[in-house]
Amino acid sequence: MADKTRIRCVGGPQLQKRYPEAATQTFKAGEAVYIDANGRVAEFTLGIDTGGQRLLGFAVEDGHNDTTAGTHDVGVFVGPDNEFEGNVTSNGSDQTTAIAQQGVKYPLQHNTTDSITQVDIADTGGTLDCVRVIKVDERKPAGETNGRIRFSLTRDALQVFGD
Repeated sequence: MADKTRIRCVGGPQLQKRYPEAATQTFKAGEAVYIDANGRVAEFTLGIDTGGQRLLGFAVEDGHNDTTAGTHDVGVFVGPDNEFEGNVTSNGSDQTTAIAQQGVKYPLQHNTTDSITQVDIADTGGTLDCVRVIKVDERKPAGETNGRIRFSLTRDALQVFGD
């Protein structure tokens, strides 16, 4: 069984941009973020797989928890060309990786218990498919519980493309 850990940018151009941060943000590096209605980066606390909000990308660094918005800029991995690595889930429950997941688009799910974002491989209907699986992480074989997969973000899931 693999450990559940935050999403990491592991390949591609590792394109990142800096944006002003919203007030009182406590997100951690690797968590999904979006640009809020005031044009600042905020933690994606909505059910990511509802499709109601597009995402900006994944935080490069932890939020600063400032009382005043815009005090800090925060780095975000943006764009569909970055390659990420994350754990699989089924709406927060343990799930296993499979070769058949390669090439398939899936939504993301925010695991509030572990405070991480995961790829929701069992939730394929009526949701925003945010990621396309590139491959199962080669360090662990397919069939690994809570295994990790490599993926990219789909353009239709992004607020900004980054290019």
